[in-house]
Amino acid sequence: MKKIIIHLFFCLSFILYGCGIEEWDTTLYVQKIEETSKILYKYDAWGGRDTNVAGYILLDSTEVFKVPRENEKLTFYYLKEIPNKNFIYGVDFDSPNYENPTKEEDRIFVPIDNLNTKQNNTTIKVDMYQYSGFMSRSSGYDKYTFERFKETRDSLFFYNLKSFFIDATILDSLKFKKQNVIIHQNEHHKVKAIDINDLRISDRNNEIISNKTYTLIPKDTIKSDLFSDYGIFKEVTTNNN
Repeated sequence: MKKIIIHLFFCLSFILYGCGIEEWDTTLYVQKIEETSKILYKYDAWGGRDTNVAGYILLDSTEVFKVPRENEKLTFYYLKEIPNKNFIYGVDFDSPNYENPTKEEDRIFVPIDNLNTKQNNTTIKVDMYQYSGFMSRSSGYDKYTFERFKETRDSLFFYNLKSFFIDATILDSLKFKKQNVIIHQNEHHKVKAIDINDLRISDRNNEIISNKTYTLIPKDTIKSDLFSDYGIFKEVTTNNN
């Protein structure tokens, strides 16, 4: 009897989610794609019973975002390149399990698989990495204030940086590719923080070199509209909807 009740509970949960009745507390980020009305959303949503879903979904600008089912979201964890109207290139890794190798010589640092799908007229390519290999080269965190920045078509430059940490490191500049950049902002478009996953992959053989996380805080007030809408995710706030 107990097993039947548990089974019915999970069936009911699935039906409610599938019908859209489930309420979600969602943090949403948006990135426009040049020469198209398509928009790439990055989301992090919490539902009842501490359910957490996160990922990416591609929609037309006329469509209203709703938390997608698992089979509707894009199957990657990071972006490798700035998306364009024809092509989105992502990076993912397989699921961790007890069989993941722990010895350095058993780790693989190049893709173990390549996935290609099509959504409308957009090709979604994903390089799949071994979990252990990818994670062993994914480490490090720095947090800085910055005084000014410059944006080019494919990169962001930050200047006059000072570390939040004890050593108070001072840097003249830092450069990042526009691939995994998230701007957190308030309802008045004031930038609160910029999170960047500085994912570095070899152009020669797609070997993962490093993946370090940065948080950058503007020293003075900066509005998010000083940054372009391409290659950068911006937080959706009340006044953005």
